[in-house]
Amino acid sequence: MRIFIIFLFIVCLPTQAAQQLPLVIPAPGSLEPEATGIYYEKVLTLALSKTATLPEITPAPVYKITYHPHVVGRERFRLLVKQGVVDVIWSSSNQQREEEFIPVKFNLLRGINEYRVLLIRADEQHRFDQVKTLEDLRRFKIGSGIHWSDTQVYNFNGLPMVTSYAYDTMFRMLAAKRFDYMARSLQEVGYELKQYGKLGLTVEKNLLIHYPQPIYFFLNKKHQALATRIEQGLLLAQADGSLDELFASIPGFKAAAEKIRHIDRRVIELQRED
Repeated sequence: MRIFIIFLFIVCLPTQAAQQLPLVIPAPGSLEPEATGIYYEKVLTLALSKTATLPEITPAPVYKITYHPHVVGRERFRLLVKQGVVDVIWSSSNQQREEEFIPVKFNLLRGINEYRVLLIRADEQHRFDQVKTLEDLRRFKIGSGIHWSDTQVYNFNGLPMVTSYAYDTMFRMLAAKRFDYMARSLQEVGYELKQYGKLGLTVEKNLLIHYPQPIYFFLNKKHQALATRIEQGLLLAQADGSLDELFASIPGFKAAAEKIRHIDRRVIELQRED
């Protein structure tokens, strides 16, 4: 009997420990302001908690969120996912990314990022007052990140454009008249005005740009089981209301959703190539 008990002790404990796996993600603030970046980690944790006891994945691995130790650009993070160094990132989607990674096709921001106000120089509102159509908007140059999927949209729609590798630099380029405006989502522009408004920038008063731009979790192709589990968890969290509650807990998201429900601006529609 003593030998049997010792055998159970030796076998069971290592098995339980083996179920605890690190899940490496970008740290809050690495890809966007920390106030909104923490949302993605909370969503991921929520999805995993909802699927911890599903019969079809029992025993479910217990994941411990671990942050990648360095702050790098989005393209670098995508490369780290390809290399298996980072397990999950969140990003706007396009055809190339959906081919290179496993996308969890659940729109994490519910489309609030798809409505863009124009960030302009504060003394140039008059230049935009007569913009009514996409053709009118093509008289101005937009600034965009060289690796942003938005850049593909702007190019596809024939918007004259100046690109940059560096996010921070772009606001200084706008102030320096290298281009005429940037298109910023409703949930991020308030933070950016606090950071860069002192450069003489402001939000244009009349216009919104709209185009489809879903935000998904993306994983390395070897993580199909994990991707399926995250998707199941998101659907469960949506069904029971816990995802709604989490979304509404982010002040910028809640305010952006409210603005979209009561749009009082002229909307210029853009199309995506894919």
